Amino acid sequence: MYFIKINGSELPTPFYYSVTSRDIQSADTGRSDETGVVHRNRIRRSVKTCDVKWRIPGSSLAGLDTALADELLEVSLLDPGSAGYIGCKMYAESVRSEFYQQQNKNESESWWEISCRLTEF
Repeated sequence: MYFIKINGSELPTPFYYSVTSRDIQSADTGRSDETGVVHRNRIRRSVKTCDVKWRIPGSSLAGLDTALADELLEVSLLDPGSAGYIGCKMYAESVRSEFYQQQNKNESESWWEISCRLTEF
């Protein structure tokens, strides 16, 4: 079992993983008349985002950075909403790196927390 593959390569197992599906609505959606009823114009259904966090050693930072770097990522991810894997085109945004824990005063053995949001095109 894996959680995420990018361009065919399996990423490390995250310690936090959350998939969201949201609809995209047109600009004329809203409560714009006296009835108070929402007028909704959905233009796309079930756009996926995946918030993910890893705790990895410094020796793995470059590989994860490379995996997330492309403008267009071919992603296969575990989607709890569909009870299986889905494939989609995504991009990584809000990539954040935080120092987590020092080990033996050695950068490659020290631990980092990396987080990002993968957003479907």
